[in-house]
Amino acid sequence: MMIDAVVMAGGGKIEPLAGQEGVPNKAFIMLQGKPLVGHVISALADAPSVGRIVVVGPARGLKELQKAGYSFNAVDEAGSMLENAAAGLEQVDKDKPCLMVTADIPLLRAPVVESFLALCEPFDHDLYYPILSRECCERSFPETRRTYVKLRDGCFTGGNIILINPRWFFKNRDRLDIFIATRKKPLKLLRLLPFSFLIKFLTRRLSVADLEKELSRIMDCKARAVPCDLVEIGTDVDKISDLEAVNRAFKYGYTVQK
Repeated sequence: MMIDAVVMAGGGKIEPLAGQEGVPNKAFIMLQGKPLVGHVISALADAPSVGRIVVVGPARGLKELQKAGYSFNAVDEAGSMLENAAAGLEQVDKDKPCLMVTADIPLLRAPVVESFLALCEPFDHDLYYPILSRECCERSFPETRRTYVKLRDGCFTGGNIILINPRWFFKNRDRLDIFIATRKKPLKLLRLLPFSFLIKFLTRRLSVADLEKELSRIMDCKARAVPCDLVEIGTDVDKISDLEAVNRAFKYGYTVQK
């Protein structure tokens, strides 16, 4: 099965790192002669299982990328993160799962994309979300700071690529609006969760399976966490220290994809 991909390269908020680097948003920060989003597009283009590539972002920036030789369907950014996602998903085959990828993971490579898709088979859920162990991330990039959640199964952080059912997305826009609006407001988010769930979390008895079950309930979907050691999808560029870390990775042998 060929899987379409949507790359999220929109701005929408002030990004200190982008300002420091003199670009409209961080997707266009240059790294080893290519913009961050260029590394992501190249990885997807080389992945045998990926079909159409859609990039959502500023019209001028996307036009410059196409002039530079990158091949993709350009969609002008629509506003919020959810609006940009909807604009991108309108362009894909809604009868097949779709990859959604952030534009700030320049270490992404085609084999990593293929490995993630293989872990998601047989594609019978609505949402697949990668989780990476703290040990895996710190072994590869001990200097980068990430947000981790302690569960019964271990200590995890999320990846920057998901596999999603487009029809479920459009059917549940209202639920997604609420979830996104509360994701950084803990008190409001807690109101969505049952008391038993909170007790498990506070006593560190919450498992990955518990999270899958509760996310499926809240979002009215079949959700599945995908444990993996694909550190490339968890290494995003948010701060100058992140940019320095990926620069070092290239310097010490991480080959730039042409």
